Amino acid sequence: MNKSIFTTTIIGILLLISFVSCVTAINLDISSSQVSNTVLTDLNEPAIYDLTIKNNEAADTFQIYSLVGINITPGSFSLGQSETKTIRFYLMPQESLKLNEETFPFVYQIKNSKGEIQKETITISIMGLDKAIEITPENINPQSNNINIDIKNRATFDFDSLDLKFSSVFFPDYTTSTPLNSVEEKTITIPLDREKVKLLDAGHYLMNIQITTKGVSISKNVVIIFVENPNIDESQKNDNWIVLTRQEIIKKNIGNVKQTVTTTVEKSILSYLFTTYKVSDNINPTVAFNGVGVTYTFQKELIPDDELDVVMTTNWLFPILILIFIIVMIILIKKYTERDFVFRKTVSFVRTKGGEFALKVTLRIKAKKYAERINTTDKLPHLVNLYEKFGAVSPHKVDMHNRRLEWNVESMNKGEERVFSYIIYSSKIGVVGRFELPSAKAVYEKDGKIKETTSNRAFFINEPKKVI
Repeated sequence: MNKSIFTTTIIGILLLISFVSCVTAINLDISSSQVSNTVLTDLNEPAIYDLTIKNNEAADTFQIYSLVGINITPGSFSLGQSETKTIRFYLMPQESLKLNEETFPFVYQIKNSKGEIQKETITISIMGLDKAIEITPENINPQSNNINIDIKNRATFDFDSLDLKFSSVFFPDYTTSTPLNSVEEKTITIPLDREKVKLLDAGHYLMNIQITTKGVSISKNVVIIFVENPNIDESQKNDNWIVLTRQEIIKKNIGNVKQTVTTTVEKSILSYLFTTYKVSDNINPTVAFNGVGVTYTFQKELIPDDELDVVMTTNWLFPILILIFIIVMIILIKKYTERDFVFRKTVSFVRTKGGEFALKVTLRIKAKKYAERINTTDKLPHLVNLYEKFGAVSPHKVDMHNRRLEWNVESMNKGEERVFSYIIYSSKIGVVGRFELPSAKAVYEKDGKIKETTSNRAFFINEPKKVI
């Protein structure tokens, strides 16, 4: 029994040795040269290898295959004894493997007519068109005029022509066509739409690319980073005229980040009364009084390309007119208070028996300071006659040739007043409306100096009688 088991075991070992010897007895020298190790699934393009094979034994026919789901074409070849051949093989994964986009080594086998096998290893890379064409845009900022986009062929495959269409918020749709060799890298420059760029916030934006080659099109998205760049541009303009000052302050967000800006304008209390402001978006300022000054504070949150425009206008015309009025009043008051006499001329209507037109003229002169040798003169209007009877004080001189009346007073003390009056008449004229008399004049001596003062102009208004 034991002898039978031992015999059976020996026979089994000998058969196994014989089988192993049969499987591994093939003898080929093989070297591989990669033409393209990439399988492009979208284009149904296989990986390509050139195998240089030397047969170190007798002439035979060989089969080449894989046990991992990769089809190899051609599947067979023949070699004479000691013959060497370089054969191009095309490797295409089966559909189940195409779903796994990866690079991996695999074992292929070559078997001769005796069933002897030799194993070798090569590497293939399975990828779709979107992975084969790698697109990387550079970051952009608000000052950029162009965007550079790097395009890299990750496959060991030459594209005779790639049609590319780029779509983004940063520029109008851009199309171009270019060849791209194996593992080649190119840079495409696209002009940016500056008007669109300045309206965008910083952040991440998608760019869509359509890739077309050999009748196959795919679409992929990549991210463009719009780099944060806070930037406020400030400008100021001042216009000064004689009575008007205008100050304009503009702060504009030329960056790509929302920012809150503040404009501060200081005015004096006086100019505050005559200052108006105009602000974009009708923003109301904060007004703070500090001693003799006033501070206006305008604040606004600016989105990209937004601005805060503040216009401050101070109109000095009204205060200048007020100032001129005050100065004139001061001068008049000063002139009035510094006068030596208060000299007034009045006129009143006098009824006569004959119905002539007659007026009583009264001169009142009151001394505010002591004066002496006062000569008061008044002129008669033309076309009127002088009534020969006078008031309490008759003129010292009546000059009808020059139509002038004179009164002389030796001196007048402060507060002393003199009144002179006379009557004029005319039967030739009938006055309707305004009848005006010229100013009277007084010449006097004060502190050894000769001075002169005049009265006001007197007038009489006669309204016509109404006829019923």
